[in-house]
This record gives sequence, structure tokens and C-alpha cells, in this order.
Amino acid sequence: MMRNVRWKRRYLTGDAVLDARNQSLVTLLTDLRAELERAEHCSEIKELYTRLADLTADRLADAAEKPAAYADSDAAIRSLLENEFPLASLSTPACRDCGLCDLIADRVEAWLSGRNLD
Repeated sequence: MMRNVRWKRRYLTGDAVLDARNQSLVTLLTDLRAELERAEHCSEIKELYTRLADLTADRLADAAEKPAAYADSDAAIRSLLENEFPLASLSTPACRDCGLCDLIADRVEAWLSGRNLD
């Protein structure tokens, strides 16, 4: 079973922009989890989601105490994308051509750039 990251009031930092960005990341993960549950996919994409969920949980756990750590958190998420995409199973028999690799990469990159905070 995939980890579910849920928004909690204790994650609020008092910075409206940062709080909106963090809530947006939780929503993104919730949406991705739903997509992963609907589509047949390779095991690597599930592992990637788990790593992204873990990075998000760490980010939120530090929310009120270390707001300055967000740049490191963003860098860790960006590094995950840069180092893991394309997944090794892409274009192999293990690939299910589910389209989730592109979906995750596009949505997370949009979040990192702030494009989905309208």
C-alpha cells in the first residue's frame, strides 16, 4: 500500500505563500496516488512515489520549526526528478506505457516552478 500524506493544521508556518505551496504539494501527492491506484504501472513508479511522499513528509514535519530548510527540500525533490527520470524500466518489457512517468515529472516540475499555485 502506498503512503498517504495528509494535510494537518500543525504544518502551518504562518507564511501564507509557503502554507499554500505546502498544501499544493499534499494535493499533488493525493492526486498522483489516485492515478497510481487506477493504472497498471511498473514497480519503479511506485518506489518513486514513495520516495517523493517521504521527502514531502519530512518537509512538512519541519514546517513550523525550520522554514529556512525549504530550499533544501526543494533541491531534494528536484534532484529526485533529475536522477530518476526517465525510469530505468521505460522502453523495456517492464514498462506498462501507463503515462504516469510523464504525469509525475510534469506535475512535480510545475509545483517546483510554482506554476500550479494560481
